[in-house]
Amino acid sequence: MRDLSRPRLLAAFLGLCAVGAVARVVLDAGVLVPLLGLVAIVLTVTVARAYKPGDPPRRAWVWLACAAWLAVGGETLHAIIGPGLATWLMALSNAMWCASLLDARRKIVAGALVPPLARPWRWALAAAVLVGLAVAFQVASVVRHGSPVYPTITGPRLYHLGFVQLCDAVVLVAGVWLLGALHPLWGGAAARPFLLVTAAAGIFAVSDLIPLFVGLPLPRLWIRGLIIGGWSLLGVAGLAQLELRRSMFARTADLRASLRALGSQR
Repeated sequence: MRDLSRPRLLAAFLGLCAVGAVARVVLDAGVLVPLLGLVAIVLTVTVARAYKPGDPPRRAWVWLACAAWLAVGGETLHAIIGPGLATWLMALSNAMWCASLLDARRKIVAGALVPPLARPWRWALAAAVLVGLAVAFQVASVVRHGSPVYPTITGPRLYHLGFVQLCDAVVLVAGVWLLGALHPLWGGAAARPFLLVTAAAGIFAVSDLIPLFVGLPLPRLWIRGLIIGGWSLLGVAGLAQLELRRSMFARTADLRASLRALGSQR
């Protein structure tokens, strides 16, 4: 299989990051609607063009696309009318974000004979679980004492913040678990889209842990940068899946052409 175009994916990542950075500066309150909108469109196109109904990973991308659109709606409502309904939309977005990876692993494992996790993936899963436990510790601290980064957030919004952070941890663990099952089946380029999704979860989890390091300068700036990077990676994951599908079609077309050429020589 032809390798995915890394320069194009890198260019897409940098472009999406630039959109997110400009949105943070121009839209005052830091609303990421332009970036989220682009990511939602990319993921929707991924669902429409990369898979047919019934393909095992399709529903995972449907969940991801829905999560992105809910995030667009939540951020937009937050900018217009403030928290309230926006908080519920963002909570539902994060729940779908979790469902996407859990559903993908269930579908892939159910549709193939998956060997036990190789030792490197067992270590990676253990590391992801440790990060998840650290995030859970951070959530417990936030719920009890409030957020050191967002001190004005109190009450139900504090629980919402904790729920979002726990979702990031669940996606990280589920993503590493999925990759451990996926890599022996297809490996290489075929695993890259979900690797990027898992990397996005890892970035979000790191952003959740930054408040633990109170000595970091400008922690909110670091968190904003990581969130922009995480959402940008999700968009690139969709593009990687489209590129993978295009490569698979090209490979199939080349194989058919070769078979036709062999048949005509007989």
